[in-house]
Amino acid sequence: MLIVRLFAVSILWGFVVIGQLVVPANSLTDRTLLGTDVVLAFVIFRHGDRTPDLEELALYTTEEKYKNVFFPYGTKALTNKGKQRGFLVGRYLRQRYDGLISRLYLPDEITTRTTDYARTKMTALTALAALYPPLPAQQWNPSLDWQPIPYYTESSDTDDLLYWYNCPRYLKLRNQIYKYPEMKALIQPYQKLFPYLSEKTGNNITTPEDVFFLDNLFQALENVGIKTPKWAEDVMPQIKEMTKIEYAAEFFTPELTKLASGVMMSEILNASNEAIAGADDQPKLRLYSAHENNVAALMSAARVFKAHQPNYGATFALELRRFKSTGKYGIAAVYARTAGGPPELLPIQGCNDQLICDYDTFVALMQDIVWPHHEFRKQCPKKV
Repeated sequence: MLIVRLFAVSILWGFVVIGQLVVPANSLTDRTLLGTDVVLAFVIFRHGDRTPDLEELALYTTEEKYKNVFFPYGTKALTNKGKQRGFLVGRYLRQRYDGLISRLYLPDEITTRTTDYARTKMTALTALAALYPPLPAQQWNPSLDWQPIPYYTESSDTDDLLYWYNCPRYLKLRNQIYKYPEMKALIQPYQKLFPYLSEKTGNNITTPEDVFFLDNLFQALENVGIKTPKWAEDVMPQIKEMTKIEYAAEFFTPELTKLASGVMMSEILNASNEAIAGADDQPKLRLYSAHENNVAALMSAARVFKAHQPNYGATFALELRRFKSTGKYGIAAVYARTAGGPPELLPIQGCNDQLICDYDTFVALMQDIVWPHHEFRKQCPKKV
């Protein structure tokens, strides 16, 4: 069994800090929040538990046959437990934003966007089912406590949320990070892990990304009742630490973060500016049903990310808030690490340890990150 020192990784604009991962202990009953009203909320969440796919199953050779592993869901698909997590996300959103949005489904109050994957679409549907159980005015079937709520999906070839799929520049820059001295220093204690995993899997495991994909495979197999093999359990702590290192690499520089979430942050600031200027003809709640990379990317842009893989159903929100006493505006970063909460209020780096960051300060901090979608497309041209 390999034994290495375990650590947590915190990233901020290219600097890596080694130390104990600190989980904020404050709760949302903090008096700071009680003196504010939510004006707009932008919420991104990871899909629920899913089945593996054929590419993942090919990561290691095994005598076991998994011919029924996908039944009845299909590949890369939401399991029943994953649907339950999506439902918990919706309940959490109703509890948190009840009053910001009506209990009646009013189309002008909310938008929901998904990536072009069945698991994110189905997670959105289950979350919306919990968010909007039909009141009498909208109950169309007396025996069914559900109503259809729409979502929209961008084409996968142009979707900025799928930057790791459709942006070669992001992949090129991310791969270069492995050559940085700081990253080499993080990886060095785990050098014996690569040949060990290569031997056990029968594949060439040489990078943190390779280990991360293997980690994802074991998680997906657990989702369908297949236990992780003992040889992997023996080194699972190191595998998990390597996954953290991979997440540190993904957003190691401002440009990587910009490519990953700059368009979304730009949309958030544009909508917030309009609200502050008095526009009330826009959605109050914007939901994004996406992937763990997207949750981490927005957290990185907001300067609250400590390298880790967000859980199934993990939910992160940026809230535009108005102080009741002064009328001034601020941004709150709220993270529910597990589906359904509890939520944590995260301090934004650069905001003087304030739990609600002054809005103008937040905007200034985002200037190296934000850009419009057409600029993203120039750097990440549509696949031919």
